[in-house]
Amino acid sequence: MNKKDIRKHHLNIRQEMSPAILREHSILINNGILKLVSNFVSAQSIGLFYPYKNEVDVLLMVSELEKRGLTCLLPKVIDNHHPLKYFFYSPGSSKLEKGFGGIMEPTSINERDPDIIIASCSAFNEKGYRVGYGGGFFDRTLNHLKQKKKIISILAAFENQKTPYQFQDSFDEKVDYICTENITYQV
Repeated sequence: MNKKDIRKHHLNIRQEMSPAILREHSILINNGILKLVSNFVSAQSIGLFYPYKNEVDVLLMVSELEKRGLTCLLPKVIDNHHPLKYFFYSPGSSKLEKGFGGIMEPTSINERDPDIIIASCSAFNEKGYRVGYGGGFFDRTLNHLKQKKKIISILAAFENQKTPYQFQDSFDEKVDYICTENITYQV
């Protein structure tokens, strides 16, 4: 199976999830992420993503992250062929607008590189590789950030997004951890 077929197959599965299951599983995944994040005491900021088309709702944990002293950030597409840029986000004080692909993005102008980055996906394998949406944004972003500093990458995904296929290409970036509703993989 190629990436395009894997993407289509797993997006269809995710779209069929009920709102109740989506929320229940998102909470379990967020709890796994929060447990992981507590291990990285030197981290000051965390890059999240705005949930799109039944992705894990990582925004449910923003208030807990803020209580722990982490600055939350959301990505913004600046240009189709460049890494994402991250900007401050807090539910009560941040303005968002529709950006690239209709995904909500921050309007803030204060860019900041996250210490931890949480990624979404269409599908993933146990080796730590993900199939995104085909734009290469995450791979470019993670590669760019790794060249600047040590960064922790965590994939937030549902277990039904796991694929047995080894689809990765040389330009694909591997994540450090994968949190699903059932397990946290360290890769």
